[in-house]
Amino acid sequence: MFFAVFGVLLLVVLSYRPVSEMGSAGMVFPFSMTEDDILQQVGAAGGRVVRFGGFGHLAVVVNDDGSMPEADAMGALFALSPLITSACFDADDVNNAF
Repeated sequence: MFFAVFGVLLLVVLSYRPVSEMGSAGMVFPFSMTEDDILQQVGAAGGRVVRFGGFGHLAVVVNDDGSMPEADAMGALFALSPLITSACFDADDVNNAF
């Protein structure tokens, strides 16, 4: 039973990590930052926000030079796969998040 639970947890952790082939990463920023603060922080680090998630502290970020964005450089708490972050869209949004 231990190995089954460990295997599932390991699969979840590995699938939530961003991969370099995507070129973007979903970032989770501190709750104290507003969307404007996030835009300024990401821009100062040489990146841009592709879109925000349903909550103001989630964003999909790309680097202008095409390299993989790093959470520390952008001021984010951690990075996720952008596919996971795309599920966090506004309930009132008429666009498909995927």
